[in-house]
Amino acid sequence: MSIWMVTIILLAAALSGWLLLKRNPDRYIHEKTSPMNIFFKWGHAWHHIFKVAIIILVMIVVFSLYKYLLAASRVFALTVAVLAGVILSGGKELLDKYITLDDVISSALAIIAGFLLLFFLF
Repeated sequence: MSIWMVTIILLAAALSGWLLLKRNPDRYIHEKTSPMNIFFKWGHAWHHIFKVAIIILVMIVVFSLYKYLLAASRVFALTVAVLAGVILSGGKELLDKYITLDDVISSALAIIAGFLLLFFLF
């Protein structure tokens, strides 16, 4: 029961955060002025490295929450972690004015790297 409650709470938090950012995406997600994209100062490559790191960290946190705190099975925790990575990267891409191939590739690499890290280390 607690797994379902935590899942619903996390989905509601993700949806409400996405809706908050969707109200004014130019304010929050913009290459020049956004506080969320501070790594654009050092170039576009740093933005992708930061994005990959954040997605992997979110996947590790979600996996640990389900696996160790909620005592879910390893397969379920891996599945939820991968879904969290997909939701995070997909939500960010939907907020952008246009989706570029390098953003999609970095998101896919982050999800794959996060999955492999969780699969082999945990």
